[in-house]
Amino acid sequence: MSINPKGSLLDIAASRARLTPEKVGVVDYFGGERREFTFQELNSLAERVGGKLSSLGVRKGSRIAVIAHNSAEYLALYLAAAKTGYVLVPLNWRLPPEELSFMVEDSRPSIIVYQEEFRSLAEESLARAKGLVGRVEMVEIGEVANNAEQASPPSSLGLEDPLMILYTGGTTGFPKGAIIPYRQAIWNAVNTVLSWGLTPGDVGPIFFPFFHTGGWHVLTVPLYLAGGRLVLVPRFDPDEAIDVIERESCTVVIGVPTMFHDMAKSPKFENAGFSSVRFFKSGGGMTPESVVRKYLEKGKPFYQGYGLTEAGPNLLYTPPETLKEAPLSVGKASLFAELKIVREDGSEAGVGEVGELWVRGPIVFSGYLNRDKETRETLTSEGWVKTGDLFMRDGKGYYYFVERKKFMIKTGGENVYPSEVERAIRALDGVEEAVVFGVPDERWGEAVAALVKPKPGETLTPADVRERLRRLIARYKIPKYVWIVDEIPRTPVGKIDYQSIKRAYSAKVARK
Repeated sequence: MSINPKGSLLDIAASRARLTPEKVGVVDYFGGERREFTFQELNSLAERVGGKLSSLGVRKGSRIAVIAHNSAEYLALYLAAAKTGYVLVPLNWRLPPEELSFMVEDSRPSIIVYQEEFRSLAEESLARAKGLVGRVEMVEIGEVANNAEQASPPSSLGLEDPLMILYTGGTTGFPKGAIIPYRQAIWNAVNTVLSWGLTPGDVGPIFFPFFHTGGWHVLTVPLYLAGGRLVLVPRFDPDEAIDVIERESCTVVIGVPTMFHDMAKSPKFENAGFSSVRFFKSGGGMTPESVVRKYLEKGKPFYQGYGLTEAGPNLLYTPPETLKEAPLSVGKASLFAELKIVREDGSEAGVGEVGELWVRGPIVFSGYLNRDKETRETLTSEGWVKTGDLFMRDGKGYYYFVERKKFMIKTGGENVYPSEVERAIRALDGVEEAVVFGVPDERWGEAVAALVKPKPGETLTPADVRERLRRLIARYKIPKYVWIVDEIPRTPVGKIDYQSIKRAYSAKVARK
C-alpha cells in the first residue's frame, strides 16, 4: 500500500502541528539550557532539516547516519524522514571507531550527521570504513537545522518502507541492523497510546539514548502521537533525572533497572515526592524487588516491562491490578500484539510451562540489513518473531520473563535459570547486585558462576555466599565459582553485559 506523504498519517510532525500547533510538545535540556518547542515549531524544524538534506541530494531510500546526543534537532531528523523518505541510522556514540566503522560499512550512509563533540569520532569511523562507493558527506547537526531550503517529498511512501535501521547486540560477533518500517513504528505507537492510556496531559522524560529503540519507540513516538510533552535530556544522571521529573511534572517515567537503582541511591531521592508521576516502568531487564520497593513506598505504581528492537518494543500492558495479582509479571499481551510460548519441539506450551516467546502482528520488524540467514532464523514465514527469550504464562494471561534462552545454564542435565539464582543472591544481607552465568565445565558441561557486588562497607567472601545460598536454592543451582567485584560490567544502555562477562570469566576458569 502506498500513501501520499502530503498530510499522510506517516508525517506525524505535520499532523500534530495541524491539531495542536501552539501546544509545547518538547522541552529540551541539551547544552545545559532549557528550550521549549511547540508542535508547530517542531514541524517547521523538521521541514528545515528535510530541506537541507534534500539540497544535499538526499532522496527516498538514502541513509542518514547520526552520531549525537538526544536533542530537539535529533528528534527533527526522525520527524523529517517522512517528509523526504530517507532512512535514519542512529549510531551509538559510546562505541569506539573500530566498532562504529562496521556499522558505517554495513549501512552505507550518504550523509553522517554529527554533534560537534563527536566530530573526531565520526571522522575516524568513516575513515576506517571500507568498500563505500562514492563520497559520504559529513554535516554538523546545527547546520542541518538552519536553512531555508524546501524538502523534496517522495512520490510515494508506504507503510512497509523503512523508517530507520537500529543496530542491536554487538557483544558477540557483528551487530545486526534491524530494519524498522513505518508500519512497526506507527502501530507500536498506537498500541502504546491505547494500551497504556497515554493522553495529551502526559509528560515523559526520555532517559534512553536515541541510538536505542527505547529512545524512540518506548515513549517518544507514542507520546508525540498522543500530543503529550517530551522532556529530552542529553544523557542520564540520577540527580538531574530526579530534578527533571519534579521540575517538569513528569507523569510517565520509563528507564532501565540501572537508572532506577541509581536514582534510588541519590541523596535527592528521599525528599522527592514524585507527586505528578502516574507510574514508573522498567525495561531492558527486570528491576530487583528491593529497588522496586523503594518506589512503591513513595505510593507510586512500579511496573516491570519487556520488549525488543525486532518486535514492539511495547508488547505487553501492565494494568493497575497487576501489582496485586501478579507483581512479578511483565503484563498481558497488548492490543495489537499476538504472543505465544513455544516448546523446543515447536509446539505451543501450556499454562505454567517455560518456552520461547514468539511475537506476531503489525509491530514486528522487516528483517536484518544484509543478513538473510539471521533474518530467516528470527522471522518465520508466518510472520512470527522468535525473541530468544524464555517465558511462562499463568492462567490469567500474565506473562513472566524467565531467562534469555542463550543464557540458560545446562549443568549435569539440569536447567538453571540465572535470574532465579540472581534473586536468591540479592536476597542475602550485604549484597547490592549479582550476575549469574554459565562457564564450561569438563564434568558437568557447564558450571554455575556468579559475580557479586557487596553493599558499601560490607565484606563478603565466596564461601560465605555459597553457604548462605544452601538455605534458599537447590544444591545444583549454587554457583561453583563466585567472584566478589567492585562493579558489574554493563552495556552502553545500562544492561548487564552478560556476553563480555561470560567470555572473560570462562577464559579465567579455563586457565585454572
